[in-house]
Amino acid sequence: MNRHIPPVALLGALFLLGGSAAQAQSAAPARDWTGYAGAGVLGYSSYVGGKGSKAIPAPLLSFEYKETYYVDLLRVGARLWSSDDKKMAFGLAAEPRFGFKSGDGVRLAGMAERKMSVEAGPSFEWDTSLASLNLAYFGDVTGTSKGASLRGSAYRQFVNTSQWDFGAYTGFDRANAKVVNYYFGVPAAEVAPGRGLYQPGTATNWMLGVSGAYKFNKPYVLMFGLQNTWLGGAAANSPIVETRNARLGYVGLGWAL
Repeated sequence: MNRHIPPVALLGALFLLGGSAAQAQSAAPARDWTGYAGAGVLGYSSYVGGKGSKAIPAPLLSFEYKETYYVDLLRVGARLWSSDDKKMAFGLAAEPRFGFKSGDGVRLAGMAERKMSVEAGPSFEWDTSLASLNLAYFGDVTGTSKGASLRGSAYRQFVNTSQWDFGAYTGFDRANAKVVNYYFGVPAAEVAPGRGLYQPGTATNWMLGVSGAYKFNKPYVLMFGLQNTWLGGAAANSPIVETRNARLGYVGLGWAL
């Protein structure tokens, strides 16, 4: 199934299903595995809404096992049901949502840490002639924000040759009031000059990005991607937000599975 999930955050949820896939790898024939695996550098905004930036070494994983278990950069999942032609699938998936520390930006000074959460839930995929579509409803399974979100994406592969694999995607993340209030709200205890009390409601953020791989002599590849997220509504209006744009990019070396 041709699919892509935008990398909205960084790593965390890989442990939920990645372990079961790794155990199967040693016994599985090579043809059961498709995709790429490698490592490189990930650059991203210091926090969602911050103007600063950071860069860290990170694993770059985007692969499937027997079209059932998958790791796609920041999302892991399992397809519990697929149509006979493999064009539709229903299953479970998980993805992290990252927080911040007070040192990540000047507008966060004196604020308590907002911890990373892991959101998980049902996921529906549909491969059409125009794009690969995904819709997922996630709830916070870590008890961090105690909220939920609806996430959707559309991915189209433009090039898939012996040397290039390239596509583009767009998506949205509609987070409910609990999620937005935890990550973008300002409670009374954190009010400061220039940072007033703020109790936001639901917000929808939009993503646009590209991802791909340049294939060297088999099996080596250069993996790359770039994404911009536009904060919407209640999230964008938070007093801790410096810019509506959250950036993420990665580049690294890997191999085709």
